[in-house]
Amino acid sequence: MRIVTVDGRDPDVFKQFFQVKDDVRREELEFPAGLGLEEARVLMTGTHSDLKADGIGLVDGDTWAGIVWLDWWLLGNTETVDVEFAVAPPYRRRGVATRLLEVVIDRARAEGRRVLSGLNMAGDPVTGESPGTAFAAARGFVRKHAELHQVLELPVPDEQLAAFDQPIPGYQLVQWREHAPEEWLEQFAELLTWMTEDVPHGDRTVEATRWTPELIREAEARRIAQGRFTYTTAAVHSASGELAAYTQMGGTPATPDRRNQYDTYVRRTHRGNRLGIAVKAPNLRALQADLPQPVALHTWNAPENAPMIAVNDKLGFRPVAQRTIWELSL
Repeated sequence: MRIVTVDGRDPDVFKQFFQVKDDVRREELEFPAGLGLEEARVLMTGTHSDLKADGIGLVDGDTWAGIVWLDWWLLGNTETVDVEFAVAPPYRRRGVATRLLEVVIDRARAEGRRVLSGLNMAGDPVTGESPGTAFAAARGFVRKHAELHQVLELPVPDEQLAAFDQPIPGYQLVQWREHAPEEWLEQFAELLTWMTEDVPHGDRTVEATRWTPELIREAEARRIAQGRFTYTTAAVHSASGELAAYTQMGGTPATPDRRNQYDTYVRRTHRGNRLGIAVKAPNLRALQADLPQPVALHTWNAPENAPMIAVNDKLGFRPVAQRTIWELSL
């Protein structure tokens, strides 16, 4: 078997690399999630301020036995590289993942990284256990965090949404699609930054992302290049003019069977006013207004994030898996 480095610029090589990753997710998960082919290619081939991505494959003749996707963080978390392994079923328990891990460790050390952070998507909803977690534990990784994977089948009936889609006295809602309005850009950057600070991280080695208007515009341009679309609903405090809460959801035509619930965040000084569900319900209404088919809306939250999970439960989300995040110190 030979090692192949993947940078996304050879479309045939990238397609074979990505196919292993996508096939394994579809085999392991009741509701597969993750980037589509073009989304992943744009992420890997583009130049981004916050990260670079590439990959490594182990190839047996003309067959891709296994791969690892690598995210190298550039703004904060610069000592960490995120890794996601996938091994084709016929090659499991044959040392493929172990060989890939050896290559990744050597490269991470050469580039000055001291932590590998691995994600296991397919854990049991209650325990989080899976063959992937067993592999991680056996190779010295330490479990650092868990997130509950929930899904909501769309469309949600209008009468169900109407029960939550109610005005909150003292607040008004604003909505936008691919670009945050200039008037909210500075405050939106503040909320995005605080969201990365406040969201539970467990014991992970994580630095909060310091969002700026420029970084927001770059992220928006990347989403558009990937073919992704986004719906945002935000709550504005009428008296102060503060952007008090927001939620974002979206997807891509390339994966018509799924949509994603991205961030939902409420400014600390405005919590306790039902703003989480107040922004989610109308955003759901906008998202599902022109669905081409029934889809699954995916979201992930740390089990200790009880307020957000409670909001999701009210809307009808149900748990399907628990993904775990593991770290290996180099």
